[in-house]
Amino acid sequence: MNNVILQAHNLFKTAGFDYAICGGFALDMFAGRELRSHGDFDIMVFKEDKHRAVRFMMYKGWSVFGRFMEEGRPITQHLFYKIDDITNSYWNDCKNMWAIKPGGLPDVLHKLDRLPPEVYTYQSRKWLVQDNIEFIELEFDARDGNDYVLRENPRIIHALDKAILYHDDIPYLAPELILFFKSDQFSSEHPNVRPKTESDFKAIVPMLSEESKRWLLNAIDAAYPNGRGWLDWLSL
Repeated sequence: MNNVILQAHNLFKTAGFDYAICGGFALDMFAGRELRSHGDFDIMVFKEDKHRAVRFMMYKGWSVFGRFMEEGRPITQHLFYKIDDITNSYWNDCKNMWAIKPGGLPDVLHKLDRLPPEVYTYQSRKWLVQDNIEFIELEFDARDGNDYVLRENPRIIHALDKAILYHDDIPYLAPELILFFKSDQFSSEHPNVRPKTESDFKAIVPMLSEESKRWLLNAIDAAYPNGRGWLDWLSL
């Protein structure tokens, strides 16, 4: 098992709330091998536990930043608000947050004099691989009874017991969910597909069960009704 995954599990297993590893590391867990190198490390926490997760990370000494995004803007124009007061509600609507370990990855966010003291901007990612967990992106989805509700489109749901899988007792998001989150890159007439996204689809789609393929196809079709041109490319 990848060392970063084990470190994350050891960090969160006593946190007192449900979580699941997502992103590229989740695809590795499903495949049973490392498909490619990863810089990001993503953890899914349910929306109901957002405050608890932020408190937990701050208790562990991590710096937590609310990420405010505008559609169509590159990440270099996003603003990141450092959370020092857990009772401040301005970050409640953040779709995701970044947490940085004490002394870890100081180059990720940058302080500009023209911005308020608590506001940072994205600077760079100079690492290629995290050998030890220093940076976590917290993603927030919802659950409703026995259903997993996707943050990207609340109309799209998945059975909770199929949305979260386990490898050696470590929870991770099902691969069809990860691929759906990545599918927004195909959603226009002129898609801007990153090479790592293409390699993820090509590696994972042949490994999916027919049920998982059918769910992914239906979810993509519902979210991007004009995407038929590239659905064929996915070999679903």
